[in-house]
Amino acid sequence: MFKSNKVPLDTVLAVLVIILMALGLVMLYSAGYSPGEKIKNDPYYFFNRQAAHSVLGFIVMLILWKIPYQFWLRFSNIIMGLSVLALIAVLIEGVGVTVGGATRWLPFLSIQPSELAKLAVVIWVAKSLSQKGELVNTFRHGFLPAFLITLVFSILILKEKDLGGALIIVALVMGLLFVAGIKKIYFFIMGAASIPACWFMINLFRYRVSRISGWFDPWSDPQKSGYPILHSFFGFANGGLTGVGPGGSAQKLSFLPEVHTDYIFTVVGEELGFIGVFIVAFLFLLLCARGLKIAKMAKDLGGFFLAPGLIMVVVLPAFLNMGVALSLWPSKGLPLPFFSYGGSSYFISCVAIGILFNIAGQGAANRAPIDRSSVVNAPMEASIS
Repeated sequence: MFKSNKVPLDTVLAVLVIILMALGLVMLYSAGYSPGEKIKNDPYYFFNRQAAHSVLGFIVMLILWKIPYQFWLRFSNIIMGLSVLALIAVLIEGVGVTVGGATRWLPFLSIQPSELAKLAVVIWVAKSLSQKGELVNTFRHGFLPAFLITLVFSILILKEKDLGGALIIVALVMGLLFVAGIKKIYFFIMGAASIPACWFMINLFRYRVSRISGWFDPWSDPQKSGYPILHSFFGFANGGLTGVGPGGSAQKLSFLPEVHTDYIFTVVGEELGFIGVFIVAFLFLLLCARGLKIAKMAKDLGGFFLAPGLIMVVVLPAFLNMGVALSLWPSKGLPLPFFSYGGSSYFISCVAIGILFNIAGQGAANRAPIDRSSVVNAPMEASIS
């Protein structure tokens, strides 16, 4: 099935990922101690499970490094179809598992279908754009298929009461269309469709309206909607420049909710200070830059489009999570990849990186520049040259 598995390892990408995984485990050891003791009566519960996730994720990356990425592009339609079926299955009464008022899990699948959907969309859109040639800049052949796929996946994920997941899908597709250099009017069309839909979905549920109002003025409701924002502020303020030291966070001691998932970046800020916050953000920036560099070196157009999509799967949730902790935008339960506790996010991040390893390896082994003349006005080309 596979032609050649001999592809060199991108050491820069490997070092960045290993550092993030190691630092993430250290911070989860600290952040997960108190909630582990409180929720599971075991202070090491979340750390032990995340350590297992990291080992499994590392093995997955090594396996996918050896599998040609063309395999995933070749079966993009099947991957997309299975992802849609999984999203539909979640919504069937008696099949989907409901936790915290949201139905996002399948009892026989430990990974959320909405997480799998991110990869499915990226692979399908990358394959579609790579085949369009100059037609990529047309409405019918370039924009419309991507828009319809975005619409289908967004509606299914919104039915799970996962607004953040739907917005991630929209952002991933818009990012890939930007890489393809499509006309700006198409971004206006997608934005014009997304903004009112987002506004409607926010106002559809009272808790979402409360989150927005709490974000605008956390002091107006300091015990409810403003509570996590204010305690996140307290954590960063307490950390100062150099932090209070590993394990010294006060906010993780039952003050900050979901400290081992949504607000683990606050623990980074309190224990490692501004320096730690800068290092983590900078590592994700370097990861993004490396992904774009790999896209530039890609063997073919499939890799050229797939690489930035895969790196966005990891980096986009990271900066959204950090932004929530810093109250740059409203609260949404998006994990910080490699840091936040959770098998779904960790596994999908490792899958994305593993496929990226193969794109990088094939590009390095090929070393012959591909013909990107079919990529019309691709702005990413100029930005990474």
